[in-house]
Amino acid sequence: MQFEADFYNGISPRAKRVLVYIEENHFLFSFSSPNDEGSISNQTLKFLIDDCHVQARLGSGKRLIDLPDGGRLETDFKDLENCLPEKPAHTFWQFVHFAETHKSVIFIAFIGIALASWLLLQYGVPTIAKYAALATPASVEQYLGKQTLDTLDHEKIGYFEASELPISKQKEVQAALEAMCTKTSSCPSYQLNFRKSPKIGANAFALPGGYMVITDELITLAKNNHEIVAVLAHELGHVKGRHALRQTLQGTVSGLIIIAITGDVSSVASGLPALMMNMSYTRELETEADNYSLQSLNAACIPAKSFATLLMRLEKSHNGEGSSIPEMLSSHPDTKARIVPFLKDPSHCT
Repeated sequence: MQFEADFYNGISPRAKRVLVYIEENHFLFSFSSPNDEGSISNQTLKFLIDDCHVQARLGSGKRLIDLPDGGRLETDFKDLENCLPEKPAHTFWQFVHFAETHKSVIFIAFIGIALASWLLLQYGVPTIAKYAALATPASVEQYLGKQTLDTLDHEKIGYFEASELPISKQKEVQAALEAMCTKTSSCPSYQLNFRKSPKIGANAFALPGGYMVITDELITLAKNNHEIVAVLAHELGHVKGRHALRQTLQGTVSGLIIIAITGDVSSVASGLPALMMNMSYTRELETEADNYSLQSLNAACIPAKSFATLLMRLEKSHNGEGSSIPEMLSSHPDTKARIVPFLKDPSHCT
């Protein structure tokens, strides 16, 4: 049995065309090369087939044979396996070759990869992010939150300005929130920050590490401290569940998966501040924060409908405006559906 091949000696990038014979479990071929005297001489090489590595077939590409001395043979001869000693692995590689050369198998594999990727992004990544957030040290989360807030405060970013709220009003809001936490005894560690933000308007949100931000515009929109505390109780629910860190990790892992699948780095947001400001919590996390807020308000004897009335007023104030949608309104659950439990208000406080 014989076949033509290109021979590379492992030193020169130039190939030599050779005729390879398969004789007694050996590859045997000859080629011409210059000798030390400057003349041309024929050289014959012989390699035991078991000492060579015959690479598996890859589609319709050339067959590659790695020689034990570092050289290589490349050939278009497709039926190479039929001329070689049988090996146990042939069945597997035959299946691989079959899969590579049949469009129906390729199509099924493509659908399977797409479905597996969707399931991973939809269910696997949130689960991974949840447990990764729980395993993250509090000091790391606080550092992340602090750096994010500092970035958002930077004048070149333009999200926040110094609060113009009177110090007395800030202390009043802080005292009202502390009073609720004292009554519930379930508040996580937090740091309340007041900011003015013409860019995002009336808004409140939680960053990793317990950093909470409320804007002057939202405080102005609220009719009383009960409404302000109700909103902050919702944000405390995000803090307690470490939702900001979970969403950040989820966005990062999802981005890496998308890069691995598509190879498109530009499709992933590169800046954490941009990710945080454009992040919408999932239905599960929003419901979890709402439930925490409702329980806290009832335990502290604060009318739960305070949250509902401010949420509806907030939605109305942003209809038709160019400012960004508040985090509390950008979530998946419908606003009217969300406020139903708060309007029922089962509290029996006197």
